[in-house]
Amino acid sequence: MIKPLIQSMAVCPDMNKNYPKIQYGKGIYLFDANGKRYLDGSSGSSSVSNIGHGRQEVVEAISQQISKVSVLPTHAFNSETVELYLQRLVDFAPEGFSKAWTVMSGTEAVENAVKLALQYHQLKGEFGRYKIISRWNTYHGNSVFMLDIGGMKARRELYSKWLNNFPHISPAYNYRRPAGLTENEYVESLLQEFENTIIETGPDTVAAFIAEPVIAAAMGAVPPPKGYFTGMHAICRKYGILFISDEILSGFGRTGEHFGINNFGVVPDIIAAGKGISGGYFPLSAVIASEKVTAPFVDSKTAFLGGHTFACNPVGAAAGNIVMDILEREQLIENSKKMGALFLKKLESLQEFDIVGDVRGVGLQCGIELVQDKITKQPFDPGMNISKRIGEKSIENGVVLYPGKGSVDGVSGDHILITPPLTVNEEQLDEIITAIKTSLEAVTVELKRETV
Repeated sequence: MIKPLIQSMAVCPDMNKNYPKIQYGKGIYLFDANGKRYLDGSSGSSSVSNIGHGRQEVVEAISQQISKVSVLPTHAFNSETVELYLQRLVDFAPEGFSKAWTVMSGTEAVENAVKLALQYHQLKGEFGRYKIISRWNTYHGNSVFMLDIGGMKARRELYSKWLNNFPHISPAYNYRRPAGLTENEYVESLLQEFENTIIETGPDTVAAFIAEPVIAAAMGAVPPPKGYFTGMHAICRKYGILFISDEILSGFGRTGEHFGINNFGVVPDIIAAGKGISGGYFPLSAVIASEKVTAPFVDSKTAFLGGHTFACNPVGAAAGNIVMDILEREQLIENSKKMGALFLKKLESLQEFDIVGDVRGVGLQCGIELVQDKITKQPFDPGMNISKRIGEKSIENGVVLYPGKGSVDGVSGDHILITPPLTVNEEQLDEIITAIKTSLEAVTVELKRETV
């Protein structure tokens, strides 16, 4: 049987390995062909299965919509299902948002968001604004264009001759802030770097700044220091730059709020959402735009030059709508906040291991950073594949995690992202902790043997 070429780019897979074949999922668990149960601690490919697996009401909602109509020529028709869902997305967003549309992948959503920023400035007569500023060691999608905007060096390397069109700045990485700086001083240095970059590249050439509220897969759930986003937002306003919040992983309750940025007292201009938006039951993502951004389009009666074959798909709208029903009815966003705070306390117990340098996160978007030396924070040699080894041990122990590399400089630095479904309870959190501890113990023993 032909194996897929790529399983996950968080850590490159072994092409010759026989991965367990999953037969079905139920709630927070997955079951393979041998009947073994795995707790889905990554919610699919990180933050997707927010409502858990096997939800029959979602299946029925999708089936009912397909029985009516599955796709429409959106240049000619609309549907009540789509219109109601788009309005619901706008209502779910912070105050001041007015329009939304759906596409299918996170990459499509973020790319549409930056395209929207470009066209917004053009409609205002600011034709020189085209650059997007983002941060190193962050991920915003896997098209070549979005790899250029994003800052994951390992993913960019192959396409380097096609890239380097946009400025990048340092990520907000409090665990590794320069020695001697207080947190406030560190934030001030990051804000100064941002403003200096704008001035150097030309303020009239910058269309938008894009950021994940919590840096997820690329760095392992790194939250910003206090005051960081309010300062970045103020600088964007000063220079007429749009603020785009990449909520592909942190939206729809993952951080204990509707969107991740809500945790930090900032209202962005554009939101790109995906993954958990449909709970994984349908490929769905969305762009939600503020009234500020949509006003020039409305005033000039100009269409946004985006769109895809499956944009504003009625089946996706049906799936997204029922998932939002479940989020609200079962108070899963509130559960994410409550269980997330509890989980972070439980993760602190992992600090007993010499190789655990940091635990962090917001809501149920949590992470662990693995280091060779706790005092110096020296990372492991990338060739040792520490995060991958721990991830594999954890799967053997019945819990799926999301290992990653490159958190320090794009190449070195091992981390684990942990994002269980928002339905998780305390007993299941303990199950995750036990599996991680057992995996850490096993890898620690292996490392001692390797250094003898």
